[in-house]
Amino acid sequence: IDPVRTAAAGKVDLGAFLTYPADNLPKAASEEQHQFIPSDKIADFGAHANHYYQLTVTYFKSDLDRALFEELWKEYWMNTLSSSNVEG
Repeated sequence: IDPVRTAAAGKVDLGAFLTYPADNLPKAASEEQHQFIPSDKIADFGAHANHYYQLTVTYFKSDLDRALFEELWKEYWMNTLSSSNVEG
């Protein structure tokens, strides 16, 4: 979870990263045609930024998830509405 992007967007920002095996690091970024991790994450990873690459993340919701969220919404919708950042 990226706390900065989550706070800015008002929704949870999830990402997944994997490390390269020590014997299989990519070429230097200047030699590559594309970047392996987003530029805003390079500062987070620091000196080891070139040891990580971003994975594609997909989301899904099952029928059971949907039913659970509907029940939670029925119970807590007023709290969500009253804590919204929307100004009127």
